Amino acid sequence: MKRSSIVFLVVLFIILAGIAAVGIQMALKFRAKQETTVAESVIPVVVMEVKNGSIEDIIDLTGWIEPDERVNVISKIPGKLTRNVVREGDEVGKDQVIAYVNRDEIGVTFAEYPVESPVRGIVAKLAFDPGAMVAPQFPLAVVMKIDRVRVKTSVIEEDYGKLKPGLPARVLTEAFPDRVFEGSVYRISPTLDSFSHTATVEIMIPNPERKLRPGMFTTIELVADRHQGVPVLPKEVVVQRRGENVVFVLGSDRVHMQPVKLGYYDLKSYEILDGVKLGDLVVAEDQAFLQDGAKARIARRAELVEGE
Repeated sequence: MKRSSIVFLVVLFIILAGIAAVGIQMALKFRAKQETTVAESVIPVVVMEVKNGSIEDIIDLTGWIEPDERVNVISKIPGKLTRNVVREGDEVGKDQVIAYVNRDEIGVTFAEYPVESPVRGIVAKLAFDPGAMVAPQFPLAVVMKIDRVRVKTSVIEEDYGKLKPGLPARVLTEAFPDRVFEGSVYRISPTLDSFSHTATVEIMIPNPERKLRPGMFTTIELVADRHQGVPVLPKEVVVQRRGENVVFVLGSDRVHMQPVKLGYYDLKSYEILDGVKLGDLVVAEDQAFLQDGAKARIARRAELVEGE
């Protein structure tokens, strides 16, 4: 190969290498600029101010309704039941006649003996049909007092120490799903079942309209404690990162991931014991897209509705 050809190739290689080096350098600068632009993108966020509220320590239970009192109605004399004058399910007053008994003996005729209810309530059961022989030791009927009713439930050992008579309770039934019946703890079993490790608890509920009937299934919210004037945030504000409960707090122009300590909680909210202070702005939505230190701006302010 001629010397001039070799020189040409060398020069060409140097020129191409230079062009390539310049191209690589420009590409790296462009990429760095893009990464800087992406890193510095300002993310619009919905924020909520940390405010004081109230929250309850709720024990969720299920149970069933029983009458306040179940009374056996008896005939004080033996004889033949001639007629029932009420039906099962009827409401009766105190001293109202519910049946008549014939106490005739051979050679002697008596007036029919009226059997009266000793209490005001609902006739739960009629034990005999007319014509049956009755005696004082066999109840003719059962009358239940339901001007107030008892809700029976069971509480696990973990919650037993929170109980005391008078604790408020909210009771819901399938029969009246839109109505909350208010009551309070009436009786707490002094012992726990050794097998289930639960204790029986009774809740008394006023029932002047007699809507609540024995046998109804209930769900119960037992209010073990209530904290008022404490920082409260909706559950969706608190997220998990690396096994910690955290919130994203908005500073002047960036969000910072802040671990928080939780207290009482209900279905919708957490009590915040530590990690944020009143007046802090925390991100309320789409925290999954955030990283600690990301630039952000306020897109909208959300409000905590009391009772959430």
